[in-house]
Amino acid sequence: MLQRGMLVALCVLGVAGASGRNAVLLPSGWTLWAPNEAVATLGTMPQGIAMSPDGSELAVVESGVNPPRLHLVSVPSFRKSSIPLPGAFGKPVWIDANHVAVAGADAGAVLLVDIAHKNVEPVQTLPGSWPVAIARLRDGTFAVADDIGGTVSINGTLVHVGDHPADLALSADGTTLYASVRGPSTVVAIDVASHAIVSTIKTGLHPGALAMSADGTTLYVAESDDDTIGVIDTRTHSVSGHISVALHQDGTIGQGSSPNALLLSGQDIYVSLGAENAVGVIHRGTLVRRIPSGWYPTGLAAGGDGTLYVLNGRGEGSPPNPQFNPFRRDSPGYVGSITTGSLRAIPAADLPNSSGENTNPGVPEWTAPTRTVLRADGPIRHVIYIIKENRSYDQVLGDIPGADGDPKLVSFGAQFTPNQHALAKRFGIFDNAFTDAQVSANGHNWTDAAFANDYVERFWPPNYGDRRDLYDFQNGNGPDVPHNGYLWDAAKRAGITYRDYGEDIDFANRLKLPVNTHPGLAGHFDPRFVGWDLQTSDDARLAEWTREFHAFVAHDNLPRLEIVYLPNDHTAGTRPGWSTPQAYVAINDYAVGRLLQTVSHSRYWRSTAVFILEDDAQNGPDHVGAQRSTFYIASPYARGGVQHAHYSTSSFVHTIELLLGLRPLSNYDATALPLYAAFTAVPVNLAPFTAVKPATDMRAVNSRAAYGSAISARLDFTHPDAVDPQLLNRLIERSARR
Repeated sequence: MLQRGMLVALCVLGVAGASGRNAVLLPSGWTLWAPNEAVATLGTMPQGIAMSPDGSELAVVESGVNPPRLHLVSVPSFRKSSIPLPGAFGKPVWIDANHVAVAGADAGAVLLVDIAHKNVEPVQTLPGSWPVAIARLRDGTFAVADDIGGTVSINGTLVHVGDHPADLALSADGTTLYASVRGPSTVVAIDVASHAIVSTIKTGLHPGALAMSADGTTLYVAESDDDTIGVIDTRTHSVSGHISVALHQDGTIGQGSSPNALLLSGQDIYVSLGAENAVGVIHRGTLVRRIPSGWYPTGLAAGGDGTLYVLNGRGEGSPPNPQFNPFRRDSPGYVGSITTGSLRAIPAADLPNSSGENTNPGVPEWTAPTRTVLRADGPIRHVIYIIKENRSYDQVLGDIPGADGDPKLVSFGAQFTPNQHALAKRFGIFDNAFTDAQVSANGHNWTDAAFANDYVERFWPPNYGDRRDLYDFQNGNGPDVPHNGYLWDAAKRAGITYRDYGEDIDFANRLKLPVNTHPGLAGHFDPRFVGWDLQTSDDARLAEWTREFHAFVAHDNLPRLEIVYLPNDHTAGTRPGWSTPQAYVAINDYAVGRLLQTVSHSRYWRSTAVFILEDDAQNGPDHVGAQRSTFYIASPYARGGVQHAHYSTSSFVHTIELLLGLRPLSNYDATALPLYAAFTAVPVNLAPFTAVKPATDMRAVNSRAAYGSAISARLDFTHPDAVDPQLLNRLIERSARR
């Protein structure tokens, strides 16, 4: 007998079923509702879905961290089979009952899959391209959108449409091909016969999915960073309107729903809202309800009986990873490999009654206290926000008694991180705090913007699977930029003084000169403070920050917001001549401690709060959750003690916004629980902080005899996570445990 609310694995079918609904708490603090309906588990970041011509089978494209595959799921039984692919992205296209075409991504081709014989053949090869979307033309060939080249290929002719084309749709008569283009935020209409661009239509921000009406007169486009669906009249090639799918919360409209897939059904439009974990239902031009889905839906399909199939990029929750063994390259515990997708089936009978109008049951609920220092007119006037790289909670703080840690998983305990241990014990231990991100590519977006948009969330998984060389997730001037920008943009809009030290400032060039591509940081960053560059010590970074801090103290003009990047705890594995992992972590820890010592001995200590976090937790195991990480605060108003409340990256961003009087950047910081319980109404921690020198050699460097030194010497450290994270983790852990 099935117990109410319990998901029961049916191993033969690979299906979970339930007679009730369980709440699954995600790292973000949002709730995921376990479904009444069937759920199939899929691979990493499934990107697109399509129903077979006879309605008996679903084709699903997997393009995540793990090797790409085409999954075939029979309905309604949910029996699965899979076919490995040399590359894959986007939505599959059924040719007939036995053949499926797939955009080949890093394979640089259109792939034709014979599902009966499990044979994969490239039918259109495009050397040097990265196909992300295909459309079958009337002559049987495929139009191909190339993400890297910014082109659409039609019968061998390359049509330049702009940076990062996303999707393709063919007109009803087959004469016009439409391409959504994320970079310039346009939809381009191309004459199929002449290959000429006949119209360029300006849309909302970063358009993605396209859907053509049955009569061919209307083209719908998901404007992913405006939370709208654009309505294009194909007869005039003009935008006739925009349908809002934004989340309404307490009378406000937040940003960050990420509409990313469309399905037309009669008079209704279904739209997957990736960042809301929901499917929106649009009826006659208005969003009328939301249907709870799995974590980050990416695709939709319909069955002949009216069943709605929802593809979820991250599946049904975030698992712990105490089994993560960095000694093994194929370790099952790496966050990018264990965060797997799912497929939900929602019967037609359940659709009309799913959720209320314009609500989302997954949004966190909390009430602000009547008396708190977390306010713009309060005693805390200055915020220092320190961003570090990639450690899990158990890896660093698992040895602290009285908190929820596992000492067996500690690699960098008090010997290497005495200052972080002292911070936690004095100002507060956050043992239930999680990064909103899985890796650095989306991690820096979450730390800086409380959001990572659909472009970032879809493209980092194949990048981390070593199938996409372009790392453009921190550019600040492309499709990676969310609707409201970043913390510095919010400060600029509010007239708040701010200064950036290395965060999103690129030094990965031969001359080691700062390169800034974020408009909001122009004139607001220290060009002498080196950003990402592991050959630069956090000790040198601290010296430069200290130089400016003393000048601000002397002139009584400390910026209200400082963002300080200290990346040494990322480490460089066992690369010969570079710091050992233990030394890197210790240098980083000591820099944090001395920064706090400097602030706490200054006139600004009483009016300052320091926030310290990792951008993600991918480089270590954790027995609670793969995204649980180390979070710290330091302030005279810090309450101290063990803080068990569920917090996330967005909670820290929201707290900073409350202190500085900034408007929320996304739905996530707007709804995240601020750190009310971690602060007191009166100062209780006024004593200065004294940095502790780690009890390890911070000058130690890797020798050529070090484990994995030859491998480390060949690794690419030009940007965060350019190295295969699983390989780097193995090198770090082996070194740390010697």
